[in-house]
Amino acid sequence: MFNLYSCTKLFFFFLLLVNSFVVLAQNTFPNLKPITLILPFAAGSGTDMLARTITANISKQLSGVSFVIDNRPGANGILAASIAAKASPDGYTLFFTTNSTQSVNPVLYKKLPYDPIKDFSPISLVGETAPALLARVGNPIDSVKDVFEQSNKSEVGLNFASTNTSSLAAAELFKLKTQAKVTIINYKTAPQALTDLSAGTIDYFFGDLASGGALVRGGKLKALAVLSEKRLPGFNQIPTMGEAGYPGFEIPIWIGVFAPKGTPNSIIEYLNAAISNAQKQPEVIKSMSDAAVNVRSTSVAEFNQYVLLQSAKWVQLAKDINLQQE
Repeated sequence: MFNLYSCTKLFFFFLLLVNSFVVLAQNTFPNLKPITLILPFAAGSGTDMLARTITANISKQLSGVSFVIDNRPGANGILAASIAAKASPDGYTLFFTTNSTQSVNPVLYKKLPYDPIKDFSPISLVGETAPALLARVGNPIDSVKDVFEQSNKSEVGLNFASTNTSSLAAAELFKLKTQAKVTIINYKTAPQALTDLSAGTIDYFFGDLASGGALVRGGKLKALAVLSEKRLPGFNQIPTMGEAGYPGFEIPIWIGVFAPKGTPNSIIEYLNAAISNAQKQPEVIKSMSDAAVNVRSTSVAEFNQYVLLQSAKWVQLAKDINLQQE
């Protein structure tokens, strides 16, 4: 028979058991294991800086859980995407990327070693931006109209840098609209392209302001227009291509976070909430504004639909500018 002592002992054992389950549940994800964030861009690039700002904030939310930024630039993000797609679906390897790997590569390449839809689970949209038409300060042109006129008069043609699919698409769109001679020079990273642009090795670069914004603010480069429907935060003085007299010249760029397919929904939702909270913090908002990125928060379901819609838009854009598959 149970006496008072036995009942009390059983009660405390029960509390200990419940507490153990609670602790186990709390430590399932995330625990003290670092979370690796794979990026298809170089350290020091605009996307890299945004990733570091956001993860620093999330780390505070998750009681000091650390993040490891794994930069894998080159090959239009194919290498990084392939590695991320094959990672263990446990929430400890994530993919911080742009539309380049998820929306554009499928229309550029006949075969990819990864499937942007089947191999990944969308977590959250981070923000939206667009390339800017960048030129060195020593270049005598002062407007988009000047560039168009220059391209039509040039016998040797103009050189445009390309570091990702967005800058490539922008350069191809420029070539299509001007019917001018344009040479596209591929660079592995944006910092390399910006260095050559500043030195006059290349003529122009449709680059993101997350990477080139500091040079524009410092007076070392000039931004003639942004390829978006509306002006971008942090750079309200720069007109859109439409305002410059060339409507229909938009190249959208979006930034988002993914996990390998098969990652538990509970972890996906957990990370979505952490990212959403980070997007509300002043230091993150400022960092994104400095990078000319509009903050945009989504639920997991909303981001999933967003990815599908953006993929369809890039299929149409590729047809419009006659991007050839490799």
